[in-house]
Amino acid sequence: MSIIINRNEISSNWKNLATTLPVGTNKKKKIEILESSIRQPKLTKAVCLDCEMVGIGEMGLDNMLARISIVNQLGQCLYDKYVNPTEPIIDYRTSISGITEKHLQNGIPLDVIQKEVSNIIEHRILVGHAIHNDLQVLFLSHPKRRIRDTQRYKGFRSLFNGGLPSLKSLADKILGLKIQTGAHDSVEDARITMQLYVQHRREWEKSLREKKSLTSEEKHKRIRARQKQKQLQKSSSSSRVKKTNNLI
Repeated sequence: MSIIINRNEISSNWKNLATTLPVGTNKKKKIEILESSIRQPKLTKAVCLDCEMVGIGEMGLDNMLARISIVNQLGQCLYDKYVNPTEPIIDYRTSISGITEKHLQNGIPLDVIQKEVSNIIEHRILVGHAIHNDLQVLFLSHPKRRIRDTQRYKGFRSLFNGGLPSLKSLADKILGLKIQTGAHDSVEDARITMQLYVQHRREWEKSLREKKSLTSEEKHKRIRARQKQKQLQKSSSSSRVKKTNNLI
């Protein structure tokens, strides 16, 4: 009989026990620590980012980053950290954000978060829901061609009469899942967002390729039109010169 212990799903007491418990050679029981449970999740071609924010400024209406989570294409958590406040917090928005003062007491400085997140998302497809809001509070940018926003994808918007659907609505309508029934969880939201992308990735990427192809074709049409216009102008100018010479 083997007792299999997953380090990601047990308490620190059990982790310590797994490494220190003496096992007799005559006993049939053997403790195995799965290598797969110890390994760090791998970076994939696409990653999904989600943030929780708190309120600052007048009446707490402005946003400040409080927590950031990133998952890979398998939904495995790559990054999940709380952020050290850079300004006085007026509203923790706990009922929505799930953030309390205690969460941020040992938060990571924003500049460290920015560097770490930049290293993760660089050269990768960045998935998110209303991702511009997350990038704004991170004070980061990402190439538009590498962003996949589940709020703005036409394939999803068409299910909501062209409107901008909430993540909760998308999860319910497309995945049949109920989320955000209480305070939000940025890891869960990132996983749901990634699941939406992965499930519709083929047609999503195809639509982008077709759009790029059409854009390229339109670009060439404009170039040809400008070249033709220049030739006509040149021809017209040449004709006027000939007429003037004939008059002389």
